[in-house]
Amino acid sequence: MQDDTIELVCVSDTNYAPHLAVLLKSIEANKGAERVRVHAILDGVDTALLDLIRTAVPELDILDYHVIGHPALELPPIMHISRATYLRLIMPEILPAEVNRVLYLDIDMVVTQSLRPLWQSDLQGRPFAAVEDHNLSADDLAERFSLPKGGLYFNAGMLLIDMQAERVGGYLRQALERLKADPDAYPFADQDALNEVLWQNWTRVDINWNYQRAFVNGGKVYRTSDPKGVHLPGILHFTEHWKPWKSDEWHPYAWLYWQNLRQTPFFAKIRQRDGISLPRLVKFWLKYRVTLMRSRLASLLRSLSNPSKKDLHAEIVNSSFNVENREISALEELAAFTVLPKKEQTL
Repeated sequence: MQDDTIELVCVSDTNYAPHLAVLLKSIEANKGAERVRVHAILDGVDTALLDLIRTAVPELDILDYHVIGHPALELPPIMHISRATYLRLIMPEILPAEVNRVLYLDIDMVVTQSLRPLWQSDLQGRPFAAVEDHNLSADDLAERFSLPKGGLYFNAGMLLIDMQAERVGGYLRQALERLKADPDAYPFADQDALNEVLWQNWTRVDINWNYQRAFVNGGKVYRTSDPKGVHLPGILHFTEHWKPWKSDEWHPYAWLYWQNLRQTPFFAKIRQRDGISLPRLVKFWLKYRVTLMRSRLASLLRSLSNPSKKDLHAEIVNSSFNVENREISALEELAAFTVLPKKEQTL
C-alpha cells in the first residue's frame, strides 16, 4: 500500500458529472499533505465537461477512462441508480496493474475530513472494507440466496478494496456475472450482488466513513467524544432518492453540498436545472447551522460526565465563545451566496 497516494475511484455519466465535481472539491478542500489520484471511470462524459471538473480541483490528479459498449452498460437502471454505477464492477479491467489498493466513493457524497485515516485502515486480511447498511436487511439477503446466518449487509457507497486480493478472488467480476445472468434477482442491483459474493468476507469500518440517511432520520444527532473536535462525519452519503440538489431535500447536511458546489463552475447550472431558489438555500443553511450546534452540544454533554462545576463553567463559556465566532463566519458565508462567482461558466 502506498500511504502517500490515495487511489480514488469514482464513476459518472454526463448527468452526474457536476456532482462528481462537488465530491472532488470537498476532498480537495479537506485533504492534508497526501496526494489524491482520481480514477474516473466515465460513461459519455466529453472532454469539455471533464476539463471543467479538472479546473475545479487543481490539486487532484484525475485519470479518465471512457467506457463504450461494455456489457456492464447494458444492465438496466434501477430506481434512481444510473447505469454508470455498474462501471465500478469493471475496475480490475481498467485500473493500472500497479494499483494495489483503491478507495471507491459514490458521487452523492461530501467529504469533510482527510481521507488518510480511512485509507490506512486495516482490512484484517479480507479483500474489502465497508460500512454496514442500516436500512437493508442482511437476513433477507441470506434467505434469498441460502447464505449462512450471521452475516452483515454493507452499503456499497464506500468500498476500500485490496486490489491484489480482488484480482485473485474476482469478486467484482462475479457480481457483474450474476447481475447479467439474472438482474431481477437483485432489487438493489450491484450492491446486492456484491453482498452476496462477499458474504462474511469483508471488514466493517466506523459509520463515520459512510454516514447514511438512516443516521439522521428522526432527529438523530452526530456526536464525538471530543467537544472541541470536528462535529461532522468524515463522509456524508445522501442515500436514497432524495438528493441535496433537489428542492424537496430535507437532509440536515444538504448545505455542505451547495457550499462545495459554489466552488465549481456548475453552481448556476444546477440551481437553474433543479429550481433551487435563494430562500431554499437559506433554509438549507439554517437547518445545517442548527444541526451543527445540536451536535456540538451533544458532544459537549457526552464529554462532561463527571466534571467539577468550575471546569464545567469554563468549558461551556469557551464553547459558547467559539460558537459565536463560528456563527459570525457562517453568516458571512451565507451572504456570499447572494453574489454569483465572477467566473461562473454557462454550460
